[in-house]
Amino acid sequence: MLVHDPVAPGALRSLDGIEDSARLEQEWLFRSRPDERIYASQHRALVETLSLHVERVQHVADIAGDHEAYTQAYMNPNQVFTRDSLITLPWVPDGYIAACMKPLLRRAETRTMQVAVERLGLREITRVPKEFVVEGGDLVPFHREGRRSLLAGYGPRTHFEALEYLQDALIPDYADEIIALQLAPWRMNLDGGLLPVAEDVLITESESILGGMLLNGRERQRIDVLEMMRDLGMFIVETTRDESVYAQSCNCVCLGDRKIIYFDLCDRVHQLLVRHDIETLRVPGSELVKGRGGPRCMTRPIYGP
Repeated sequence: MLVHDPVAPGALRSLDGIEDSARLEQEWLFRSRPDERIYASQHRALVETLSLHVERVQHVADIAGDHEAYTQAYMNPNQVFTRDSLITLPWVPDGYIAACMKPLLRRAETRTMQVAVERLGLREITRVPKEFVVEGGDLVPFHREGRRSLLAGYGPRTHFEALEYLQDALIPDYADEIIALQLAPWRMNLDGGLLPVAEDVLITESESILGGMLLNGRERQRIDVLEMMRDLGMFIVETTRDESVYAQSCNCVCLGDRKIIYFDLCDRVHQLLVRHDIETLRVPGSELVKGRGGPRCMTRPIYGP
């Protein structure tokens, strides 16, 4: 897993002096300024928990800190969200796709992550045209009855045209289908509103999902995504809009073997998950959540080579 220390470079200092929350969110995308000391300790707790359950956790600075791309982006506090700026697929362990994020503020993060993963031996498998927007938080690898599926949100951030491009570029060599989900205008990314956490359990704030379409390289087929999941035998854990926005109740790191890393901010959903045999490794998130992201956003899995 690739993570980024959000405090050591002093990136939170970029938020100093901005008292107006609307301006802070507009300029830096944070809902409010975190307490730097608590923010750092909570991120360390996330990384320490992650380290107990994955083979290796590496900081971006340790891999790419000497590159000019890192020095250009490290003062951006959003660099902590290593999931958004790059896409990796478990069935293409030596490959990656560079994201092109909608906020101009965040676009330099992609180059930093590219440097890091290429130094780790990954190769770019396709390059999305620069006129299209695609973000890692909108793409969720998923297996559907033996198919290599990509759950893909579109609307507020990722363009549907980017998904059409990925359909042509990835199918059939790198994926079998894309399940496109239209997101409500207020939902930032898919992983904030829908996420499978095991083969038979999915968390969602269903009002986030306005429609679905199956893209398989041959045709487009309109689908009811939640009905599809139920047909697969999945139990749907429903969360509320406020829980998903302010507690990141859908956003977690899936570790396999029915284990997830989850903020300690939503007891109700936590209890529902436990009832369905999901082990939730809860980490403190009161300050981390102020950046409008959850544990999934703060981790980028590297599957190989």
